[in-house]
Amino acid sequence: MVTQATLSGPAMFVGSVHYTLRSVPITCFSLALASDVFYLQTSNLLWLHFSEWLLLAGVVFGAIAILVAFIDFLVRRIRPSWAAVLLSVVVLILATVNNLVHTADGWTAVYPTGLGLSIAIVLAMLLTAWFGRQGDYRHV
Repeated sequence: MVTQATLSGPAMFVGSVHYTLRSVPITCFSLALASDVFYLQTSNLLWLHFSEWLLLAGVVFGAIAILVAFIDFLVRRIRPSWAAVLLSVVVLILATVNNLVHTADGWTAVYPTGLGLSIAIVLAMLLTAWFGRQGDYRHV
């Protein structure tokens, strides 16, 4: 069995990069939900633009994190929970659609569809975390 202590430098580097990168979309999508709520409270377009940029950053870094996770799978031969992988892809698809919805003008960009998608993204991220911990990474 391979343990973290016996892995070589590049394999440990890829694993640590993956763990670092996956925290960025979690932060961006959670803050996008918060900025949607702030926009509904204040009607200030600044919060709408914050949501747009946070969603874009989350999608970009989420795609990079999935790519690095795939490289991690090839290098370290660790089998992830497939439910967590599928939910990660669902989160990215929902975030991409939400980003397109947020490009509309003003109130209709956030309420009701944008806010609903932001809530769905956060709930899907929670499910992804739960399934990811349930399946925990196993060595092939």
